Amino acid sequence: MQRTSSLAPTPPAGGARHASWLELFFDLVAVAGVAQLARLLQGEPDAHDVAVYAVLFAAFWTAWISNTLYGDVAAEKTRTRTLLLGMFGLTVMAAAVHGVRDGEHARAFALAYVIARLFANRVWQQRHQRVEGWPAARLTLGVAPWIASLWAVEESVRLWLWTVGLLLDLAITLAAPAGRRIRRRVPEPPHRPPRRDHGSGSPVPVTTARLDSEHLAERLGLFVLIVLGEGVYQLVEAASDTPWDRDLHLTAPAAFLTLTLLWSLCLRRGHGGVPFLPPDHPVSAPVLALHCCTAAALAALAAGLGGVVADLHGPLHEQSSWVMAAGAGAYVVIAASVRARTVPRAGRWLLVGVLPASVVCAVVAVTADSESPVRQVWLITAAVAWLSAAELLLRRGPGPGRRG
Repeated sequence: MQRTSSLAPTPPAGGARHASWLELFFDLVAVAGVAQLARLLQGEPDAHDVAVYAVLFAAFWTAWISNTLYGDVAAEKTRTRTLLLGMFGLTVMAAAVHGVRDGEHARAFALAYVIARLFANRVWQQRHQRVEGWPAARLTLGVAPWIASLWAVEESVRLWLWTVGLLLDLAITLAAPAGRRIRRRVPEPPHRPPRRDHGSGSPVPVTTARLDSEHLAERLGLFVLIVLGEGVYQLVEAASDTPWDRDLHLTAPAAFLTLTLLWSLCLRRGHGGVPFLPPDHPVSAPVLALHCCTAAALAALAAGLGGVVADLHGPLHEQSSWVMAAGAGAYVVIAASVRARTVPRAGRWLLVGVLPASVVCAVVAVTADSESPVRQVWLITAAVAWLSAAELLLRRGPGPGRRG
């Protein structure tokens, strides 16, 4: 008889379900993973380091979402052992991040990813379900290049194989008709789906997993909150090891204000951690892809902010300023693409809100080695603040797309 988790709370009278203690414990691995991934952008990162960061972040997020979707579907029937095994695999991936660049732990990272994905696939196979919104959680075509990378010798070959595998997962997800929209949870029938009749050999019908959009949006928001929390930790750690002089007194408030604005845009004025996404928007495959990109951009921006504060009087603030500007620029592009689909005057939004913020981020990136780090941080703060203010002005204007 299948054992179920006793850690899931009883749903409230309104029917909404919140993250259980088991799911919150599982998300602790995201804290460790984001922290390790952010370290790839510290010091003197180059374009290759940024590429490694992007691939590893996408792989970690893919393994995380595969397990998160299982918890969303299974709800109170989630098996504790299943999520804990998935958590262990993600823990190995997080621990191996630091040794991927020099090849020391690259195979360990790839092997942990393969096992985590195949284990998640086995869960869906046992449940005889296909996954709405992210069908790659059940399909393992994208895992094949990762398996091949276990025998690759050169780092560049491994990185390309990993990239191909992730792109295959994304292509499968966006192309599958069942992956375009996640519907709200409907009560499951009291009877279980019929098992295989061993006497007749008739197959068990494969059903479509109905995901709880509200619960999944909460989990996605918690992941973004973890990323922002890592940014706060980096800021605190940097400030504790830096002389408390005039530069720190001017820089630290700007960095904290930037993180606060990002929190508001993603979680108060966004949905599922995606900035500007309307609260009634269903969580779909494109939304999940945007969530991964948003979290990666925020982690890079936070790492850059922490690096600038930690090295206000040293040479490394130049690289940190570049990382900070790149993360902020990517975030602006994501926010622009989301809001342009919902604002009534998309052209005005792009011209008034997005273009100035993008130009400021580009200026910070280009002048990373010549401008004061204090000025650089305040410019990034101004870019995010301008994006926020412009969206508010457009939202308050007349038009059918106005949000309440």
